[in-house]
Amino acid sequence: METQIFIDALSQALGQLVEKDGEGAYAFLLDGVPVLLHSRPADSSFLLHMEIGYPTGLGGRIHARLLGANFLLSETHGAAISLDERTGLAFLELSLGLNGLDGSGFVARIESFVALADEWTRRLQEWNDEIESQAGSRVETFLRELESGAPDDQTDEAKAAVMPMIRV
Repeated sequence: METQIFIDALSQALGQLVEKDGEGAYAFLLDGVPVLLHSRPADSSFLLHMEIGYPTGLGGRIHARLLGANFLLSETHGAAISLDERTGLAFLELSLGLNGLDGSGFVARIESFVALADEWTRRLQEWNDEIESQAGSRVETFLRELESGAPDDQTDEAKAAVMPMIRV
């Protein structure tokens, strides 16, 4: 597989030189976000890799949503969402086969992948905002209840007055 044809076409489309980084992957920046292309000569493909953000650490609901999106790759259009356990950063990844592609077809597939990653970045941020908002509402409700509740010396008596006694 001659990868340089594809890298040259991408460099020309981007107006920037796409070079190998220290890890051996091709890398470039789009709007300050790194995009990595790992060459896989064994199956004539590239693994595309782009960060989509940090899932909120509030509960596991966001991780369940991300895993659900991966199910049958239906919501990710053939790409997969992954999580770097060391950093907590989520990524979108896609195996891009090169057979039958020319330089312009390769660039078009990269553009589609970047658009999909942008969509997932937005979606993850919306989910984070939603979960953090719900958690903030719960904290506010709890604090209001604490502020308006009965004084500490009456709390046990007030609770006992409303709890029915059961005889066994």
